[in-house]
Amino acid sequence: MTSLSFYDFIKNLENNNIFMIIGNGSKNQFRNIITIKSIINNISNQIPLNSNILYFGDYPDKANPDIGYVFYLLHQKRKDLNICMIQIMEAKKWGVPDFVKSVYWHNVYSSRCKYGGLINNEPCSNTLKWVNIHKKLDITKVFILGGGKITLDEFKLIKKYNINYEYYLIERKYLGDGTTKINNKHSKKDKYGITFGKIK
Repeated sequence: MTSLSFYDFIKNLENNNIFMIIGNGSKNQFRNIITIKSIINNISNQIPLNSNILYFGDYPDKANPDIGYVFYLLHQKRKDLNICMIQIMEAKKWGVPDFVKSVYWHNVYSSRCKYGGLINNEPCSNTLKWVNIHKKLDITKVFILGGGKITLDEFKLIKKYNINYEYYLIERKYLGDGTTKINNKHSKKDKYGITFGKIK
């Protein structure tokens, strides 16, 4: 794994397709791993050899499967992919997964916007970084696997910049709090979270 400046990070992405995968974080997670694996197979079939994948540092944990674990599974299937991590400097203490080939650490965040999303309709933190990458190099496609508030904010930007995307309606494990488990009695809105009916 190599730590890069933003300039070198951008240079490292040139000449190959750039994809993003966003979705359920640690507070939501995924309810069914078999479903996740099926989605990964579908995503993998759409990504050309040696493509770049932007990754935002969610820790891969099989026992608590969120978007970070999706990257782990994708790497197991596609060793050729160049998984490039963008993350805030404060998160250095968490380390970097083995599947990451390069990382860009930044200080462009605040207590109001730590990991990404919109503040006053403007992108911040990790979100601002991928928007800047898109403006320079064009992101080929974004795969959206459920997601929370940051995902919904980022979807607005995906639409604004006419980035190709594919949304997967997928059940979450928790009710957005990381503790209350989803069960069959919950409504569809509860099962699928904040993106339900808002991303199609």
